[in-house]
Amino acid sequence: MYKTFIFDLDGTLLHTLPDIRLAINEALKRCGYAYSFSLKESRSLIGNGADMLIKRALKDKADDQRAFAELKSAYMPLYRDWQNNHAKPFNGMKEVLSFLKERGVGLFVATNKPNALAQSIVEEHFGKGLFTAIEGHEEGEPVKPDPLIVNRFISRYGIDKDTILFVGDSYVDVDTAINAGVKSCLVTWGYGFYKKALLAKADYVVSKPKQLATLALRRDA
Repeated sequence: MYKTFIFDLDGTLLHTLPDIRLAINEALKRCGYAYSFSLKESRSLIGNGADMLIKRALKDKADDQRAFAELKSAYMPLYRDWQNNHAKPFNGMKEVLSFLKERGVGLFVATNKPNALAQSIVEEHFGKGLFTAIEGHEEGEPVKPDPLIVNRFISRYGIDKDTILFVGDSYVDVDTAINAGVKSCLVTWGYGFYKKALLAKADYVVSKPKQLATLALRRDA
């Protein structure tokens, strides 16, 4: 039985892409860029934290430090203010989280979203007390797939690695689990690009939140 579930946030717990897209497109506009990203195109921007999103949005100017600083200064306040305009939990997620919590499963969030924003949006949608801990990215620290946050949880809460399932929607999350030495579960309702190699790399693949409950109760886990 998996006694601890560590969740990614964007594309796993919450549908947040529309607000990310609105914020980066408005930031590009304010910085004088003539292009924007569709909802589908925006999927390729996310997954490795805000700095990488901004670099990807800059396209051929990704290595221009001045352009990066300017766009980041425009984007971060916009996303802070707009991150919850359209965000919502994926269908069935609240119910399965409650099911897991009631059965004594420890719930955690490890995300590349800036920490303060992660804290506020998770509590807005799931309340306080559901998750034992929520940690996002802090300036100067590595982002996933570095296992820093997962290792912090393990050390701080005395968690047995063999009882952990890391749940996420992209290669970043599967690689985070591998780097931390824990099992991975790839969800296919999110923003990842679900090619055969990625599907094969994950320990489990699920297409509906309710399937997470089945994994939690596996006798061979």
